Amino acid sequence: MMNLLDPSNVIKSMFGAGEYEKMHTYCKRLLDDSPDDMTALQNAALALIYLERYEEALCYCDKVLELQESDVYALKNKLFSLEALHRHDEIIDVCRRILEMFPADHAALTGMGIALTNLGRHEEAIRYYDRALADSPNDVTALLNKGFSLSSLERYEEALAAYDRVEADSSVRKEVSVTRSKLFEKMGKGDEAFLAAQGVRDRDMARIITAAKDNDCSVFHQFCDDEFTRLISDER
Repeated sequence: MMNLLDPSNVIKSMFGAGEYEKMHTYCKRLLDDSPDDMTALQNAALALIYLERYEEALCYCDKVLELQESDVYALKNKLFSLEALHRHDEIIDVCRRILEMFPADHAALTGMGIALTNLGRHEEAIRYYDRALADSPNDVTALLNKGFSLSSLERYEEALAAYDRVEADSSVRKEVSVTRSKLFEKMGKGDEAFLAAQGVRDRDMARIITAAKDNDCSVFHQFCDDEFTRLISDER
């Protein structure tokens, strides 16, 4: 039978109910009696993260790491808090500590990449995105940020390839379509810029442009004709 008075069960119940302020207060009471209580320290940090009180959360994370410098849970909570506070230099240090223990940790790889991107260290950032994508080839966060770093280095073709892989994700499709269109404009490719803005994937662009030439019409006309044909087909 579950012991409802056990601190771990009390904290779990509060967390499940979304009672983060009560959870933080309860953990503080536990720490008054036992300042090194790891369960209370970890969960006080977690409660504060959910309350978006990131500076306070960092204090608890650091206390855990003073007691156990390799505590991955505390390092992950510290990483999340630092990301929310945009403290990129400190993020790099935390990610390095995680990656020394777990070289393939996805959160640390993408976190390192994003921090480096924000610091303008794009070549280094891309290396970390590539490591993250080696295990998760369709990770939207890594692909979007890799595309941004590649674009910042004016490696537009590679950036477009990264963005094209993201566009299958409906949650970011509109944003990525606009970004890809602007990159094609920078490259002086007006037809591709138009098609990208419509959400046309790279693999379909050449077909539409070739068909427009064969039919002696504009790419705009060919795209509209293809869309009309598709709509009629869908109705049947």
